[in-house]
Parts: sequence; C-alpha cells; structure tokens
Amino acid sequence: MLYRFPPNPVDTSDPTFLVGGNEAYAKLKVEAKAGKRTVLMTEHTLIFVIKGLKLLHFSGETIEVSPNSVFLLKKGIYVMAEYVEEGLSFEALMLFLPQRMLQSFLSKVQLVGSENKIIKDYLIITASAHLQHFQAQLRHYFDHSIFDYSSLMPLKQQEALMLLQATIYRDEINAFLRSAIRNDLEELDFTVRTYLLQPITLAELASLSNRSLATFKRDFQKLYSSAPRAWINQRRLEHAKLLLENTDKPVTEVSQESGFNSPSHFIRLYKAAFHLTPGSVRAKNAIF
Repeated sequence: MLYRFPPNPVDTSDPTFLVGGNEAYAKLKVEAKAGKRTVLMTEHTLIFVIKGLKLLHFSGETIEVSPNSVFLLKKGIYVMAEYVEEGLSFEALMLFLPQRMLQSFLSKVQLVGSENKIIKDYLIITASAHLQHFQAQLRHYFDHSIFDYSSLMPLKQQEALMLLQATIYRDEINAFLRSAIRNDLEELDFTVRTYLLQPITLAELASLSNRSLATFKRDFQKLYSSAPRAWINQRRLEHAKLLLENTDKPVTEVSQESGFNSPSHFIRLYKAAFHLTPGSVRAKNAIF
C-alpha cells in the first residue's frame, strides 16, 4: 500500500501537525515501535531525527539518519522505516519545503560549481549548533499551539534555509535544492519513467515533476507526442502482459505491480488493448 505524506487534506485537529489554512508546514512523528512502509513524499522535506534512527531504503543501499544529522529529502516514493530500541521511542521533526518557496529563495542565491555533479534524492549533513537550536524551538511549538502558523511558518521555512546557508555545506545544499526544483523536459522524462509503474495519479506525477497538471499535460504531449494517460496506460499494460506470460503471479498482483489501483479497471483496459482478459492469458499459459 502506498501512503501519501503529508496527507491532503491534513486533519487540522491533529496535534502532530502544524497547519495554517489548508497547508501543512511541519510534522512531529513519534513511534513506540518500529514500522516500515512505502511512502509518497508529496513535499520536499527537511528532517531532524530527535530520538532513534530513521532508515530509508534505496536501490542498493540503506541510509541511516541519526539525531546529530539533518536530512534533506526530495519529493518521491521511498521505503521508510524507524529503528526503535526496546523501551524507548522514535521521534523526528519534519519541516516541509514547498516548491514555490524554494524557487523564490534560490532565485536570490548564487550557485558555485556542482552543475555537473550527480545529485541524489537525499542529502545528509551534520547539524550545526544553530540548526540544533532551530530544531528545539520548532519542537516546542507542538506543545504550545499559540501561533498563527500561516503567518509564522513561512518565516520558519526561510529561517531553516538561511541556517543551512550558514553551514560549511552551503554549495552542496544549494546544488541539491536546485536539483530538487528542476522542471526541464529531461527531468520530466526521468520522473515519468521512474514512477511509471507506481499507483499514482497524473496530478501527483505532475507535482513530482515540479509542474501544475496543465503544464505537465502540455509538456508531456511535447515530449512523447501523446496524451499522458494513454501513453502511461499502454506502457503499464505492456508490463502487465509480460508478467502474465512469464510469471504465475495472480491477476490482482499483476495489476498492482503494473501501477493500477483497481483490478477491475485493469481488466477492462487489458481486454480493450489485447482482446483477451488477463485471466484467459493466465489460463492459456497454465495449459502449456
């Protein structure tokens, strides 16, 4: 199952979120036991681990984030887990960094070098004394909800970025943030192919490529000479066909692994494309 985080809309009565208007600005995450889930991070996020270890699983590596580190994470889909020692708890603060705010901030920042450096989806740095103080202050807000967060939190987001600028990692951070807000056609192609088989909507795919839905559809047509839904469904169906013909996975599992949320919708699309139902393909292969 794919979890969206932060959720939209956020429950304004949830004390673990700092919310202003309809926007979530920060999250306090406290866990008493270890957990693991696949998460669609819908915002670029700055993460402070207060207690325990945060684990993120990437292809070929697992990243550990400890309480003396600051963790920047791009929007995207990740397998996340927390390590919790017996009798203790995991605690982390997450500060969301909206695209529009990053663009405004970076328009005033000069990037030195690093244009051709390969940038990962995450960046971990050692927390400075100023960042540790910022973390403690932000944590305090969850215990004393007395502010108009729609006025305060944009200032706190700006403060966090300025404190990051004041570290020895400034150029590395700026390169990472500029990579996070890229919206050229090359980045669009990378995003589409990366998340092609994930059960996400066109609006979510547009957001991951740092575009509005209307701009995403226009640029997609320019890049692939096709409307996005038709092109994506065709590739997903081709992947499903390979799974049906070469594995013994159930049709519902094939549907999920091919990016379809609804098995019945998948069956209708498959029959329209190949003039056979997935079940008949599976039955035919079973005979041979």
